Amino acid sequence: MAQRVTLDAMIPREDFSVEEEEFVLDLFGDFPIANLLSDSPILKLLRKPDFQRETNQWSPEQVATFIASFLDNEVIPSLILWKSPTYIFVIDGGHRLSALRSWVLDDYGDGPASAAFYRGEISDDQKRVAKRARTLIEQKVGRYANLRGIVDVKNIDDPQIKRRANRLVTRALNLQWIQGNADVAETSFFKINSQGTPLDDTEEMLIKNRRKPIAIAARAILRSGTGHKYWSAFSERNRNKVESLAGKFYELLFEPEATLPLKTLDVPFGGAVSPVDALSLLIDFLTISASREQVPMSIERYSDDLDGKSTIDVLVRSLEVLNRVTGNSPGSLGLHPVIYFYNERGKYNRFLFLGMIALIVQALRNNDDGFFKKFTKSRKLFEEFLVENKSLIGFVLQNLSKAQRVPKMKDLFGLLVESGSKGAMPTIEEAIGILGLRGRVLSVNSAQASINFSDDTKSLVFVQNALGSALKCNICQGYLHPAKSVSYDHIKKKSSGGNGSVSNAQMVHPYCNTGIKG
Repeated sequence: MAQRVTLDAMIPREDFSVEEEEFVLDLFGDFPIANLLSDSPILKLLRKPDFQRETNQWSPEQVATFIASFLDNEVIPSLILWKSPTYIFVIDGGHRLSALRSWVLDDYGDGPASAAFYRGEISDDQKRVAKRARTLIEQKVGRYANLRGIVDVKNIDDPQIKRRANRLVTRALNLQWIQGNADVAETSFFKINSQGTPLDDTEEMLIKNRRKPIAIAARAILRSGTGHKYWSAFSERNRNKVESLAGKFYELLFEPEATLPLKTLDVPFGGAVSPVDALSLLIDFLTISASREQVPMSIERYSDDLDGKSTIDVLVRSLEVLNRVTGNSPGSLGLHPVIYFYNERGKYNRFLFLGMIALIVQALRNNDDGFFKKFTKSRKLFEEFLVENKSLIGFVLQNLSKAQRVPKMKDLFGLLVESGSKGAMPTIEEAIGILGLRGRVLSVNSAQASINFSDDTKSLVFVQNALGSALKCNICQGYLHPAKSVSYDHIKKKSSGGNGSVSNAQMVHPYCNTGIKG
């Protein structure tokens, strides 16, 4: 996936429904770059709708090209604004204005404004993309401060630089105003965003359900409780609770950052933090794990959360499930993400993750503690089966409809637990029969066409070699993930006279220590 520049901090968000005493404003006809300077009264009034997607859809090349187009007097589509009783909302043109302001501030997702917006929680990937954007822009147009500094300088040898400096203070973006109330403005937003670069299905679903607890929880987790606070209307106590829980989620799901090719087995449970992909994963995960019903309650069926209690409930219930997967709580299975949730070439597969979550939720909902004992008994064979058959499982998943993938993976994992607890794995034909494929199984590996090693090949070689020397639990013989989940066990129990010496210590899964050995 192409790397995108994160410009979400450039223009703050606000809720359309906020209404205070109406201010008087003449509807001006154009928008000069001076309106984006930090001391501009217009900037202080400028807002994005709170439901608008994150401003991170442009690559470094697109940002640089747009700034050059602005300075070279090329045609740029009009901004579309709407004046509420309190603010000026950007209905269309948020990326354009954010790109210009990022240039003014020299902040492409890594500067002081972004650091304050994300409370210092800026990923290495975001910093790398910002650095690349800055380099491209300085090569293509130069820094805003440098260009602004030569506006009134006469002896400039380069005519293009002189023209651009003059246009910096004379050019303005055209704009249009939406007339009407908040409903009209929101309808206009949807119509506009069905053209050009349309909203992703996940983005549109989140916009329409933005006040539902699942949506608020997902957005909070994505940025570890930083960025725009979709939960700002809650009480201070509930705001702090949402942010604290979201931070725990983020640490368990998205740290450390994923990089390709793989050079470590310590990879994130939630894959790379691509906003749309991560939000889609979080919506599905929260939907499965937070519901009290046998059939998970969809996001639309929740009531709007006005005080934060429902959002906190969603986060708490889902964190209980996640703590069964990873972490050091006594009930944690300590699953190794590379074994369970990544394919053989080190790429994350959300359906493997969600299928396992669905199986664990089913056991918890049915109060089936025997499931976890069966899982532990089957674990060595279960994991050997997964490692040997990742490519085939991935191939079959690709040929299932999206709606089938999670329930089919849950069924497959359930079959592996039952079979493994009896001391044997099913044949591969039996296993993929659960996924809906019949017939004789042949190899699905394709020949490598390139003479050079791809990232996929490098990751495959690394995983194969690293797993050969990876740590395993001394109780169940399953793989350990010590970076996130490990328990130090007395081989001879303390109650039987065992001491704390190195010779009496072993590394095991938390659940193996508390639920199996006891």
